[in-house]
Amino acid sequence: MTVIKKLTFDNVLRKAIYKNRNALYDLTPAEGLVGRIQERNDLVMELSPILLGSPVSSVFIYGTPGTGKTGLTTEVCNELQKEADKHSIELHKIYINCSENRTEYAVLTELLAQLSNTDVPRTGWSTKKVLATIKSTLSSTANVLVVLDEVDYILRESGDDILYWLSRINTSAKSKLSTIVISNDVRVYDYLTPRTNSSFGRVKIIFSAYTTEDLIGILSARAKDAFLPKSISKVVLARIADIESERGGDARKALELMDACAKIALAQGKTTISLDTVDKADRYLEQDTLVKRLMGLTKHQKVLYLALLKSKANSLGPQIYLDYVKECKSFKLSALSERRIRTFLVFFHELGLIHTEVGWVADLKKKSRKITLTLDQAIKIKIRKKVRDSI
Repeated sequence: MTVIKKLTFDNVLRKAIYKNRNALYDLTPAEGLVGRIQERNDLVMELSPILLGSPVSSVFIYGTPGTGKTGLTTEVCNELQKEADKHSIELHKIYINCSENRTEYAVLTELLAQLSNTDVPRTGWSTKKVLATIKSTLSSTANVLVVLDEVDYILRESGDDILYWLSRINTSAKSKLSTIVISNDVRVYDYLTPRTNSSFGRVKIIFSAYTTEDLIGILSARAKDAFLPKSISKVVLARIADIESERGGDARKALELMDACAKIALAQGKTTISLDTVDKADRYLEQDTLVKRLMGLTKHQKVLYLALLKSKANSLGPQIYLDYVKECKSFKLSALSERRIRTFLVFFHELGLIHTEVGWVADLKKKSRKITLTLDQAIKIKIRKKVRDSI
């Protein structure tokens, strides 16, 4: 049985590892982002015409999460602003996160609020009135650069009208509006209609996943500012980079793992981060991430996942549906249709909660969805209690 030592603040201070923990999560570090030179050059070239009085109709940046899209865009846009100020060129930067503004109306009112620096009613105005006010405001503003981050949210939920409108704005208003769109979904073009596809996003900058070497460079640079000297070795950095490069090359997750390693080392009363700490931290984060994803599910989705947790490691769709119906009865819920549950299973697969594939089942003599849940038995038991208690 592992004996857990009692921690005090004095223990932590005397066994310090951190120098500046915030350095791990700075969006734009003081010394600049590591790597992404080609993507940076591409973005600088595409935005340079703004300084010459020519708007950039649309730049489409996309790639998987944690590949430096927002950080690099912010860094380059800040440099563009400084250059514009140096040459007395009026430039108004606007940043909108579409995960927080998921409708066309929400994006437009946020755009207007930042553009005019006034309070704009979030309800009560028609979209037509908001558009007219934006056009009127743009006509008296020299250069405007709009960045729509995580645009896949609005495309999935509200369609692409906002992008089409932005692509046409300079033809209908006396403005010089430039647009950068950032997406975490590499299939983002599947959400665009032909008319938008033909007029928006002619310039594409793709951010590929970070390699092990890339991640080592990023981790080394952040560790230098975040930790005290000799707190973390090159071997440990390489191990963290190797783990995350195999999973998708997400720099944010690599930094989270390094941070978790430091916290575990502190809890153990150590002044250095050892190699075995990496595996402990990795298991902790995996469970923590899983719990957060599950807590964000709807009630029926949680009931379905609870049925999956109680089932065999490999199950078939029809049996899972019967198990789900049984769980619904225990919670006094009316079961949803089998078709609806199939969509939940596909959603779980996309979240990485399960693995599913449709294949031929000899016993049933037909195709059926095969479902695999790959979790340790100990984690299953912990997760099952949390899910059950949250329903």
